[in-house]
Amino acid sequence: MARIALICCLLVGALAAPASALTRGQVFGIGNVGDPSALFDPRLLALQPTATRFIANWDVARTAGAERNRVDAWYEQAQVAGLRPLLSFQGFKQRHVPSVAAYARAVRAAVARWPKIREWQAWNEANHVTQPATYRHPARAARYAKALERACPRCTVLPITVQISNSSSTRRWVAAFLRAYGHTPRIWAVHGYSDANRYTFTRLAGFLREHPHGRVWITETGALAKFATAFPYDLARQRRATSYVFRAATRFRSRVDRLYWWQWRGDPRPRRTRWDSGLVDASGKPRPAYRSALAWRFRR
Repeated sequence: MARIALICCLLVGALAAPASALTRGQVFGIGNVGDPSALFDPRLLALQPTATRFIANWDVARTAGAERNRVDAWYEQAQVAGLRPLLSFQGFKQRHVPSVAAYARAVRAAVARWPKIREWQAWNEANHVTQPATYRHPARAARYAKALERACPRCTVLPITVQISNSSSTRRWVAAFLRAYGHTPRIWAVHGYSDANRYTFTRLAGFLREHPHGRVWITETGALAKFATAFPYDLARQRRATSYVFRAATRFRSRVDRLYWWQWRGDPRPRRTRWDSGLVDASGKPRPAYRSALAWRFRR
């Protein structure tokens, strides 16, 4: 009972905060919170997220184990927190490329297991080299998308999730996907790390020019505290990049409906990890990027 009372107090406090002026009706979401209880962290509630995103292997609903347990926990906590859950599928088991029939069985099981999820992504970053099922097979990615649409015809399905770039290979991949899919997606999902962390909007602007029809959700973005050797650990740089994350949504608000920040807590060893875009550190202490995000979230 004490836990329920605490959650209610936190939610009431968040709702009592000033209405968001960042995106004037756009949705702000959080991805990769780690422990689902982080959805009730007062610091996260201060950002007033209304959506949350999780990435799981395509067959997670049909495979008992730790990953499915994590999705169950995230799903349950999202309901309590009143957040719209968006579940994205991906191929974490690199050598196992699912047939369209196997994928269809798996996503039908997911829709049945988590019926309150009404928003789905067919395949995460399908044009990325880490996804052998789709990287050289955009037509297969399109068939996966159609299978998910058939599995939940009344759901919002994001058929294509692209890591945007200025490269000709990305343009060719998207063109091949569209030929196989047969029409322009109602909603495009894009990931915008390259722009934000280079202090620019060129890739997103170019993508929107090339594809002038359809709404856009930025389902994954963030300012990097650390990424491999390209971006050494630097909290001041992360703070500067944070403004570009939020400005991308406001600059293109005529098309962009949602913005999901990726990663809430940073890595316990941020100087040694490959990736860290956490707004708070591993202990929960806010980073300079968090304060910047809070300011941009409610900027007037």
